[in-house]
Amino acid sequence: MQYLSCADTAKLVRQALKEAFPGIKFSVRSSTYSGGASIRVGWIDGPNAAQVEAVAKVFEGAYFDGMQDYKGSLSALVDGVVTSFGADYIFCERGNSDAAVQRAIDSVYRRLQGNFEERGIAKPTLAEYRSGNLCNVAITTSGWDAYWNLQSWITRTVVKASDRLAVAKSKTAGKVIQLGGDGYGQGGTLQVAEVA
Repeated sequence: MQYLSCADTAKLVRQALKEAFPGIKFSVRSSTYSGGASIRVGWIDGPNAAQVEAVAKVFEGAYFDGMQDYKGSLSALVDGVVTSFGADYIFCERGNSDAAVQRAIDSVYRRLQGNFEERGIAKPTLAEYRSGNLCNVAITTSGWDAYWNLQSWITRTVVKASDRLAVAKSKTAGKVIQLGGDGYGQGGTLQVAEVA
């Protein structure tokens, strides 16, 4: 069995993201805390968090079972060698440029234009969104989404947005076969990762 440090794991994450998302500049930072280590991945615009997580999180070395308040270990096969990654958790967070947020505002306005007109609400501005002032604006009042305020509608739209329909294959991430957890919360069954 091989044990990779958090720094070595971060190198693999960085390489896999470079292969899967050419042209996107990622910040990959590792940090330690009492009892473990983690990696934070950040970037501006481009792919959404779900797309990046599908590549980066194959390198996580732990899981947390909140029902048992238990942190367990994960293992994987990398080039046929059982491997323990040095980062317990990998957190991915995209920042959004003003242009990306404006596109989301425009999209929500087009989609709900009748609601805006019916309620006499002007098209929101980027400044209103950035200040959080749209949290008290109810744009829909019926249906499953009636609880979403205007701030939430725009946030939900910008979070889902992506500049790509598909993610390129990563040779680095493709070498990882997740073996599962330590037999407690995650079970011990083989889990072959479907990695972009």
